[in-house]
Amino acid sequence: MTGRADPYRQMRFILEIDGIVKAGFSHCRVPRASSGVITYREGNELPTPRKLPGLNEYGPLILETGITDSSIELFEWRTLVEQGKMDEARRAAAVVLLDAKGHPAARWTFREAWPSQYEGPWLSAVADAVAIERLVIVNEGFGRIAFEQSDEESEADSERTGGVEEVPIGTLPRGAGVPQGIDSLFGKSRQQKQMRDKEQEET
Repeated sequence: MTGRADPYRQMRFILEIDGIVKAGFSHCRVPRASSGVITYREGNELPTPRKLPGLNEYGPLILETGITDSSIELFEWRTLVEQGKMDEARRAAAVVLLDAKGHPAARWTFREAWPSQYEGPWLSAVADAVAIERLVIVNEGFGRIAFEQSDEESEADSERTGGVEEVPIGTLPRGAGVPQGIDSLFGKSRQQKQMRDKEQEET
């Protein structure tokens, strides 16, 4: 009997910027990829035009998160664009969908990503809701990458972490000139990974 394969749920995901994990976004809209269509026909052909591919278009990544003291770093990332510091603003980024056990299940990687729009929250003195800020991130291309993990690797991870779930650290390359504040936002996860790597080297 073929094993049942349920689809992944949309409620568990993380965002990586330059390979450093940032969890805590409440909403994430993975964009659309499309190709323009060019029609062409010659007079001696059937009365149906040919369809030729045109330019590839990649929509923006849209993120929403509750406002906290540390979320100001997302606004600082947007500020780099306004200041014309595009070499610092462009980033490699990824959205990672997690399975029911918290393991990576699917990844969408984005290249040359930068925030084109920032929206502050709607505020009301009578509203009973969280203050949400919104970031629109454009990119120059993205793709989906599948994750595969053997049973042996899963058992090894469980032994290494003592059975405690940990947020996976991505492997996207870090670029030069990280925006001010981004490191402090993600630094804890990165520091923990470096400490684990150091302990493994010593043993």
